[in-house]
Amino acid sequence: MSNREGKSAVNVGERFFETEHVELEFRLPVEQVLQNLGARVKAPQSQSGSKEESMVGSVTRDNTYLYRFVPGSRNSFQQTFYGSFASDGDLTKLTGEITLNRVVKKFIILWCLVVAVVAVFTLLTLLRNPAASWGSLIYVVGMLIACMVFFRFMIKKSSADTSWLKERIA
Repeated sequence: MSNREGKSAVNVGERFFETEHVELEFRLPVEQVLQNLGARVKAPQSQSGSKEESMVGSVTRDNTYLYRFVPGSRNSFQQTFYGSFASDGDLTKLTGEITLNRVVKKFIILWCLVVAVVAVFTLLTLLRNPAASWGSLIYVVGMLIACMVFFRFMIKKSSADTSWLKERIA
């Protein structure tokens, strides 16, 4: 696969999952930025039973992840910021991306692949037996389309989290 084809596949995934690259600058030493941001972030375990919206995650220099906790929601499809800090004296940069939770992304890909494999096997079975009903293939393809529409809808629904996260981080 050429580099151009690899970038195209990445762009399709970024568009489907609504990935946005983010770079924020702070005119403070990295330790101060870590302390300030860390003070506004709650640990994921502390949110069980919470009734207030908050920014949840972990803030470290090399591996920061943050997401919006919404009470009464399972928060699976919330947009999540993944990034790291780089420092140059009193200038600190936070670079990363806001995208769907990585575990949820893998689940969506796996789910759609399983349904697609079932569709291929159903097609192969129908091609070997022309007298068989095509209803099962139509059903499986319909399921694949329904899954992708559902996942896309849930991702689109959480896209407001992107601006919410950027405002809270900055």
